[in-house]
Amino acid sequence: MSRARTALTVGVLTLAAASASAQEINVERFRPALDRFGFLGLNGSGTPGHGRWNLGLQTWYSNRPLRVVYADGVVEQVIDHRMTGDLFAEVGLFGRWSLALEVPLVFYQSGDTSRPVNGNTAFSGFAVEDPRFTTKIRFFGEKTEETQNKPDGPGLGLLFTVPVPVGSASLYASEGQFTFDAQLLADFHLIGTGAGTMLGWRYRVNNRRFGRDTLGQELLYGFALKPPIPPVKDLFGLLELRGATTFRGRTTNTLEGDVGVRWTKNHVTLTAALGMGFVRGLGQPRFRAVVGVAWSPQTDDIDGDGIPDSRDECPRLPEDLDGFEDEDGCMDPDNDNDFIPDVDDKCPNEEAIEGRDVDEDGCTDPP
Repeated sequence: MSRARTALTVGVLTLAAASASAQEINVERFRPALDRFGFLGLNGSGTPGHGRWNLGLQTWYSNRPLRVVYADGVVEQVIDHRMTGDLFAEVGLFGRWSLALEVPLVFYQSGDTSRPVNGNTAFSGFAVEDPRFTTKIRFFGEKTEETQNKPDGPGLGLLFTVPVPVGSASLYASEGQFTFDAQLLADFHLIGTGAGTMLGWRYRVNNRRFGRDTLGQELLYGFALKPPIPPVKDLFGLLELRGATTFRGRTTNTLEGDVGVRWTKNHVTLTAALGMGFVRGLGQPRFRAVVGVAWSPQTDDIDGDGIPDSRDECPRLPEDLDGFEDEDGCMDPDNDNDFIPDVDDKCPNEEAIEGRDVDEDGCTDPP
């Protein structure tokens, strides 16, 4: 009995060691934002309105995304070129929740090594990455009404992503094990312009070794800006910085900076960007080029004030429904133009006679 128990213990330890030293890794570090209201690789906290949806396809080229450091210190490039795509769909629920499915594919990659890596010396061809299920919850900030696009203002959200490990592990498109991402999202948007930040955690059941490097639990972080580019309507810039660290040294840390543009016409959004790796740990390419298209059906009342955009003179700013010129769709903070805001004006629709409003309450003082 003792020998059997010892053999069983040795077998379990052997399997655990094999799992911990496995070289199945997913080399891809870039995951595109799920809709045009986010940024490039950082999602915004907002979600589509209830029953609203969007579709998208992002494609990108990565230059030298994977190299191996052998135990003797020799460094060799494993993958030289990689063309990847991500087809995704997102649907909104109740104005604060969304569900999404992503199907990432490696259209083509090329690379070879002089020494066998994970039993192979060639790593070229088509590969299937792990499909991903994502859910997002906006717990702070205005919810998205069914009659409008994403609301402006500050927002906080949580995002959870779970890949299904069915991808091509031999071509470094899957880790072959359970992982998940949890991210805290914070952003602020105003009439299309936005800024956002992300802090997250990537959990792996087992560490993954590649050469002498080890991928374990990772801290994820990022910051993004989306400034307008005048005078073109609905054209915005994209500035983003994203990184990850395993706290195991520079070779497993990554940091990438991206700059790009995004333009929306009706329901279609086009995105193009270039990125550069500043800290090139496992999976971080030397540079990246991104092109994407998304279909996000818009409502005919962007600001949700009940006036269709075709008749709304201020389609992105809601009308203040106070009984004064409520048909033009524009705010009227001072109805009578007496330089006293309506909120402080006791006679908001009647201009005070000049010189006869000593107490500045917006009303003409009696004689």
